[in-house]
Amino acid sequence: MRRTWSIVLFVVLLLQTIGFTPEAQANADVQQLGGSDAKLTTATNYELPERTKDGLIFHAWNWSFDNITRNLPELAQAGFKAVQTSPIQANKEGLTEGSKWWILYQPINFNIGNSQLGSREDFRQLCQEAHKYGISVIVDVVANHTGNAGGGNQQYQPAHNVDPVIKNNRYFWHEARGVENWNDRWQVTQWGIGLPDLNTSNQELQDIIIGFLNDAISLGADGFRFDAAKHIELPNDPGGSNFWPRVLGSLNNKDRLFNYGEVLQGGADNFAGYANYLSLSASSYGNSVRSAVGYHGSINIDAAKSFNANNVSPSKLVTWVESHDTYANDNSESTGLNDWQIKMGWAIIASRAETTSLFFNRPAGNGKFANRLGDAGNTLWKDPDIVAVNKFHNAMVGQDEYLRTQGNQIMQVERGTKGMTIVNLGGNAQINTPTRLEDGVYQNKASGGGSFTVSNGRITGHLDGGRIAVLYNAAQQTPTVSVDPEEGAFFTDSVTVRMNYSNANSAIYTLNGGPATPFKSGDMVSIGAGTPIGSTFVLKIVAANLSGQTEKTFRYTKEEPSSGITVHFYKPSGWGAPNIYYYDDSVTPLKEGSAWPGVAMQDEGNGWYVYRAPGWTQAKVIFNSNGNQVPGSQMPGYDVSGEKWIKEGRITSQDPHGITDSYDR
Repeated sequence: MRRTWSIVLFVVLLLQTIGFTPEAQANADVQQLGGSDAKLTTATNYELPERTKDGLIFHAWNWSFDNITRNLPELAQAGFKAVQTSPIQANKEGLTEGSKWWILYQPINFNIGNSQLGSREDFRQLCQEAHKYGISVIVDVVANHTGNAGGGNQQYQPAHNVDPVIKNNRYFWHEARGVENWNDRWQVTQWGIGLPDLNTSNQELQDIIIGFLNDAISLGADGFRFDAAKHIELPNDPGGSNFWPRVLGSLNNKDRLFNYGEVLQGGADNFAGYANYLSLSASSYGNSVRSAVGYHGSINIDAAKSFNANNVSPSKLVTWVESHDTYANDNSESTGLNDWQIKMGWAIIASRAETTSLFFNRPAGNGKFANRLGDAGNTLWKDPDIVAVNKFHNAMVGQDEYLRTQGNQIMQVERGTKGMTIVNLGGNAQINTPTRLEDGVYQNKASGGGSFTVSNGRITGHLDGGRIAVLYNAAQQTPTVSVDPEEGAFFTDSVTVRMNYSNANSAIYTLNGGPATPFKSGDMVSIGAGTPIGSTFVLKIVAANLSGQTEKTFRYTKEEPSSGITVHFYKPSGWGAPNIYYYDDSVTPLKEGSAWPGVAMQDEGNGWYVYRAPGWTQAKVIFNSNGNQVPGSQMPGYDVSGEKWIKEGRITSQDPHGITDSYDR
């Protein structure tokens, strides 16, 4: 049997060698499996890290969702693990001039979609497509303030079109005044920064924010960047609140999310305090890197050694050469950086261990703001040296670092015994230093070319001035295979299984001994539709690379749906994807299925969503989305047991699709 698998995999690898690639089979045909259709998505194994935090973030600043989607194949090929969007909330005006970028940071509600970037559906399609390439989607979130009514005396008044639910609740707002003393922690968290400041300690407002974040997660978001996080209070602050533990703790799939906050260093920043809850932007280090590459005067590579992060672990930092603020703000802190300085700075930060680095994409064309909002930016991210560094970063996940400098112009970033980048900010140089690298000849994977030799603990070679060297010999690791959900029982008519692998050139699967089907990591297969209760399905996956293969088997059994509670809910008009909060107050202490706002329901089409709670015989249920809920606030949940359908407050024990009485009219 193993010989048969080996032959099949050899054929797959051979087809790839002669030019038969996954791109040539885009939009794979529907496969008939277990009585249902399953669309096999197409993707390529780009050797991106499994976890977002281990990879590199591409900041698609001001890009529309559609423009990001169109560029996903090249972003994956360039080695970016994640793409960060601009804020996806609706904002106060439909401005599109590039110089009006700040309009995206003046939201009017916590709903998905705006005129500059695209609709809710555009965002969903972006996430769906990104996952085919192993790319995560990080959403920039504005939770600290809304758009204002104008300048002068109106800057701390909400815009006329702010959602009335928010605008008209006086408990949702801080005092309408601006920070006067940036060293006063109370003022930094309780007063405004030129915009109407939301009272983030209010739990009703928190619920609206939680609903928005979970809605984005339901559409495929993999994490969040919190704008102005420094101005949202911590629990131990004067006038502190539970915003961070409660909001982040209420997110669905929170263990897989990558979240970080914009906590600009300086003044009363309480920088280390935020690291207890999420990762942080390393703004001081960005300034140090710009100094290292000569932006503030003479070159000084030593400036890029220390993270200057108040003793916060590097593993909690998001580093950058520049951010959209340093580029676009009136102070123009980094606007004058040239492409060479950006590349050299990127080579330093993206080669280092532990931190998550973000590449800011500048606008295309001439001038600071040549683009219109929604347009794709310039193409520096495709530069061969940046791509080489990205792939080095991904290949070195898990390796420690050792920094060496040669004068004030050369830095060697050594990663374990596996690889090294050398950044030469000066003239032509001979490299002859100690190293931990394994003996051998290393070809430079960056554009400068050439080779370096490691022998008896020393590395020697030549590097031209103003160039980088990227040195490592990619070792072929054993393929890994996983599925989501895990094997076991399922209680619906069918179950959709996402199949994942890493460190593999190709993979195939079979279902119940059927034909071998090639697939790519992230592809999904639907199992079980139309089959009898008690049916068992054996999903076998084999992933291979040139050095070997991994074979794993997963078993799924279709169980009686009546086992436990199954709830179908018809989504009201204007709602996003609903959550279900379910509890049993007939026992002491109260039994909860999950903390408020509950868990995301599964879309089953035509406005209906479903959730099943195995092991529960009865419960009260409350549905919520974006601050809306039924039953209403302070009202008990609907009583349910067995399988129930709930639409417009009415509960039935059978599918109302087939009912022709007044229920549907």
